[in-house]
Amino acid sequence: MIIDLHVHEELFSACSHLSLEDAVTFARYHGLDAICITNHDSLDIAKGDYLRTVSFPVFVGVELSTLQGDMLAFGLESLPSFKPTAQEFIDFVAGQNGFSCAAHPFRAWNNVLGNCLDSLHGLNGMEVLNGGNIDYENAQAVQACRQLGLVALGGSDAHHRRDIGNCATWFPEPVTSMRDLIQTMKSGRCRPVMRYPDGTYRNWENG
Repeated sequence: MIIDLHVHEELFSACSHLSLEDAVTFARYHGLDAICITNHDSLDIAKGDYLRTVSFPVFVGVELSTLQGDMLAFGLESLPSFKPTAQEFIDFVAGQNGFSCAAHPFRAWNNVLGNCLDSLHGLNGMEVLNGGNIDYENAQAVQACRQLGLVALGGSDAHHRRDIGNCATWFPEPVTSMRDLIQTMKSGRCRPVMRYPDGTYRNWENG
């Protein structure tokens, strides 16, 4: 099962130009089995009936802006009422039995998080394949992820339809709930993949 774990949609992420309907359409087109909407500092997409308008598996996470940089989290019911440090957010996610992940930690214009990874405790994973990064930035994340023994994940960081599924995460078995998603990620049995020009998803190694 292949899931794009990092997608922004326009209703609750002002920087996105991607509707949920288009995200689902292009996810299907590119052979994805599910997507995860990770809007900036918001879980609001989970409210109401919005997700029920599409007949496709859509999970809801968040990309939260901490004082040290952006972090992805899965399995949250609420968000902090203040802008936390990275460590405070990791602890917050752990308190809800969720999964915390450093998002694009070595992106050139936003690499504060990458420089403090050694000091963080309880971080679950790292986004080592981000569709908005250059290869060198992803390679740095691969190396750091190995050194720290974290779970490696991939996601497109899509803000436009063309970006959906350019990077994703392979899961060895069907994921039908957020609980399944978190359990499999915490087990480390998933792996980041990249979509190649022939449309297939394969492992990516660099550095």
